[in-house]
Amino acid sequence: MFFWRKLGRPFASMLEAAEFPIALQVYFLTFVYARVLGMMGPVESNGPASYMTFDGSPVELSWVIPSNVEPGDNTCRQVRFAIEPIDPRSGKLLRGFEVLKYLTSPKGSLGLVKCDKGVLDWSMITEQFLYSDTDDDKSKRFFVGFDFSRSGKIVLKAYYIPCARQPSDLSISRKASGMRLWDVDYKPLRSLLMTLDPTLMKSLNMMISYAEESNMLYKPRLQILSMDCVSNEANRLKMYCRPSRGVSWHDARHAFTLAGRLDCPKMERVLTRLETLWNLLFPFAHSQSNCDLDEGLRLRYANCDDTCYRRSADHPTGGLLYYYSLVPGSGMILPKVYLPVSFVIHKDFFWLSLTYHRRYCANDLVIAEALEKFYTIDGRGRHDHGWVAKEVSAA
Repeated sequence: MFFWRKLGRPFASMLEAAEFPIALQVYFLTFVYARVLGMMGPVESNGPASYMTFDGSPVELSWVIPSNVEPGDNTCRQVRFAIEPIDPRSGKLLRGFEVLKYLTSPKGSLGLVKCDKGVLDWSMITEQFLYSDTDDDKSKRFFVGFDFSRSGKIVLKAYYIPCARQPSDLSISRKASGMRLWDVDYKPLRSLLMTLDPTLMKSLNMMISYAEESNMLYKPRLQILSMDCVSNEANRLKMYCRPSRGVSWHDARHAFTLAGRLDCPKMERVLTRLETLWNLLFPFAHSQSNCDLDEGLRLRYANCDDTCYRRSADHPTGGLLYYYSLVPGSGMILPKVYLPVSFVIHKDFFWLSLTYHRRYCANDLVIAEALEKFYTIDGRGRHDHGWVAKEVSAA
């Protein structure tokens, strides 16, 4: 019952807050109980901690509040979550494509998962591109997302973390067409995109140009390749990228627009809204200041020296994370940025190693209040003060 309490309760709260019909709430909660909880690993896992969250837990819940809804209208919210599938008996990672095949089968889907013909084509091709038979199974990290719609259907999303680069990758006998974790050369993706959809090439070439012209510390390092489990013509390839450095508003704007390559009137409106949210969440690193997030953090925690800011090499939790969507036939890239409100710090002493949390935002209430102010400025607020904090606490 551990994962039922940890996942089922907040998920139920989100469905209720989004005003899903009662029948759909029951269907979706039944699906989670019968088909998802069994993939979340043992309560006391003896396997690797998940890379999906900064605390190592194998689940992340979220919702989307569209920008074109009336204030107080909750019926347009999208409710979703993602897990890293783990065997509950052994604690070992489950293979991505096997999980997707099960969840889209008559038995695994319970009639709720969208499983039209060809919905797994992109995920199968991508998994084969990223992983070889010689890669360690422990390094083949995979997440599966569940997007719950008011139609009563669940759309799956696949997330693949490339394997970390090993000395054997330099061997001339090894196939060199794949991508590795933190790679900054995106040209090997051309062979993948030619198989998925050749019309993606124009967008990829834009990304290649940006990566090649960026300073090494600011290059977009590949962390995740992702796609929806939908028909090929409706799909998109998402590249999650995390630069080694760059946590100021100027850095965010630069990477979000690919150094000005994504330039249109709509982009200017998006940047204005994003800057407003940035300043509400991070007033100590205001967009008009010369201070970045880490400088502001050092001022807040004056006794924390530079060694406090070391992250796990394969699982960094600080800094800015971007994802760039490549949409077939568009020739464009649709960017998003994840703003970090907290992260994990590893502090080593000569006798002890500690892992603990630091916050770019002071606490959860500050985050909730900043979001509420943003929604009000953006025209999506509600009249009842504190509604964001109330909904978060209810979950």
